[in-house]
Amino acid sequence: MIKLIKDNNVIYAKIIKAGNNCSDISFFTEENDELQYGIINRKKDYKTGAHYHNHIKNKCRKIDEIIIILEGSARVDFYNDKGIYIKSTIIKTNDSIIIYKGGHNVVYQEDTKFYIIKPGNYDKSTDKTRIIGANNLDLIIEED
Repeated sequence: MIKLIKDNNVIYAKIIKAGNNCSDISFFTEENDELQYGIINRKKDYKTGAHYHNHIKNKCRKIDEIIIILEGSARVDFYNDKGIYIKSTIIKTNDSIIIYKGGHNVVYQEDTKFYIIKPGNYDKSTDKTRIIGANNLDLIIEED
């Protein structure tokens, strides 16, 4: 199941719940997204054919990120581009999330191990803008 986090018809994130299966290749992102994320299912002895990827210079226009929960769970709070709270959702083991825009806050509900994928170079001093007043919200938590 795929769930969109939207506000005023703007997509801020996409939640990919555990259990997505495909028989070949299926991408969760769109062809023009700057980060590509999908699932591939290959049978034993399948060969991709020898290849390499061309290095094309381009500059990412925005910072997207993908989080893949390996173990544990977290609540993710979403904010629009003005820092106004939209809603929250819970992600669990084997769920993943693609964050396209806006703000977010992740609150880990238990010890959690996850992968994070984002374009580089990561600069701690310029990569983030903090949302002031984002604590003590009346949360709207979407359940599965």
